[in-house]
Amino acid sequence: MTTEPPRKRDAQATRARILKAAQEAFSRTSFRDTGIRQIAAMAGTSSTLLLQYFGSKAGLYEAALQAAMPVASVLSLPRETFGAALADALLKPGIAIRPPLMIAFAAGDTEAVAIAARVTEERAIAPLAKWLGPPDGRARALEIAALATGLVTYTKHLPLPASSRKDVRTVSAWFARTIQNIVDAAD
Repeated sequence: MTTEPPRKRDAQATRARILKAAQEAFSRTSFRDTGIRQIAAMAGTSSTLLLQYFGSKAGLYEAALQAAMPVASVLSLPRETFGAALADALLKPGIAIRPPLMIAFAAGDTEAVAIAARVTEERAIAPLAKWLGPPDGRARALEIAALATGLVTYTKHLPLPASSRKDVRTVSAWFARTIQNIVDAAD
């Protein structure tokens, strides 16, 4: 009789599955109504293991929100075509942009709101403000964040009737121009 050696756990893959499941769950249901067991089941793991990785639901929410904000990739876009490149990235079919809903669904829970505000400042606003530079880099970063959040919310998350290709092109062109004007304001 042969026995197979126990399978080694791939901690990195497990962590990634948990974060993906958490992003999906926290972007569909309020922070308060999203359960650790639910996320663990979605990730194909146990709630005990999930808590070992993240400590608490708040810790998981913070890690999931941080992972959902790949700001470094956005800031590597060429400055002179930033508006168009950002529009393309945000409107790309099949790409789930989760932070706007994760942040919106944090409302009603003071701990989750504080985490969302801190993570958004650290991962999005501050780096973008630094990249934009003077004058008013922070204010311009807030403008870009507000417009990007609105674009993603209205084009990807709300159950609005399907837009025509012309509508999408028109909105995309407006967004790209507006963002580029914000980026170029210092020039």
